Amino acid sequence: MGLEILSITTDLDHYGGAQKVLMDVHEGIKDKYNAKVLGFVKYDALHPKYKIAESEYVKFTNPFYLNNKILIVHARNVMAFIMLLKRLFFLNTKILYIHHNVYSSLKWASFFPNDIISISERVTENLHNYFNLKERNIQLIYNGIKDESGFKQPFTFTKKNKVKILYSARVNKVKRQLEIVDHLTNKLSPEIEIHFVGTGPDYEELVEKCKNSSNFHALGFIENTHELIAKYDYLMLYSIQEGLPIALIEGAMHGKPLLVNDVGGNTEISVPGVNGILLNGDWDHLADTLNNLINLNEDEYVRMGINSRKRYETMFTYDKMISNYLTKIKQMA
Repeated sequence: MGLEILSITTDLDHYGGAQKVLMDVHEGIKDKYNAKVLGFVKYDALHPKYKIAESEYVKFTNPFYLNNKILIVHARNVMAFIMLLKRLFFLNTKILYIHHNVYSSLKWASFFPNDIISISERVTENLHNYFNLKERNIQLIYNGIKDESGFKQPFTFTKKNKVKILYSARVNKVKRQLEIVDHLTNKLSPEIEIHFVGTGPDYEELVEKCKNSSNFHALGFIENTHELIAKYDYLMLYSIQEGLPIALIEGAMHGKPLLVNDVGGNTEISVPGVNGILLNGDWDHLADTLNNLINLNEDEYVRMGINSRKRYETMFTYDKMISNYLTKIKQMA
């Protein structure tokens, strides 16, 4: 327990995927190491869903606090700041950087340590090809989540009058909720419903756009997403960019077929024709693909659902993720 490990990111006052991964890793390693979460907001401002104990949180104020510690950095914008502090104050600090997304900008302002965790194959490609980091020590560790689904075999499905799709993501331009409503209004069958879960900068506008729609509903922030997911037929994401979305892993954990476009690690969770359906083409093609869900037979749906659950159990469990992180930290210690 002597070695101290600090997990660092920004925006801990908002609820997001990278921050959730930080907390999951922190919870998994704190029994073996003296682990704390380092942030840039006051403790009272932390999002309550992270459930960070006050004794485990440190607000950054003093660069020398980083000395003689292992830092697990979960944000690219923080990475440059940490590298600067390390050099400026001659800190004896070991850094493990977690690359959570596929980026195509600010290459000139990005700085990386030797030890890097990639959360998907697409993210690794981004590190190699865009950032030219082929010589760095990059290890793929998939995000994993605890099984809170209550999933039981045998898998059953009863076809309903409606096809209900859950779109769980922060409401912003990258996740494209507003675009989806704008482009698919009056193009979807009355049997298709897309329910948006989450808040963000575009949330109020999304609520307004969904107000009189039978196809689209904005539900806002939901505390217990696992109870919610169980009520839906599909999980969907149609983002501009992704890393490895926790929402899709949650869908796979619940044995739900997934609807995704081919960005980031989406198709590493949702394999087209195996446990998911690929959303390619223009907006008209997207509308046609969603409308065709009405015609999917029950056997095919059940097959995809079973494959989703198997994919979660094989690749995205919490225990597997934590075991990989503990091995990596032991190598660095």
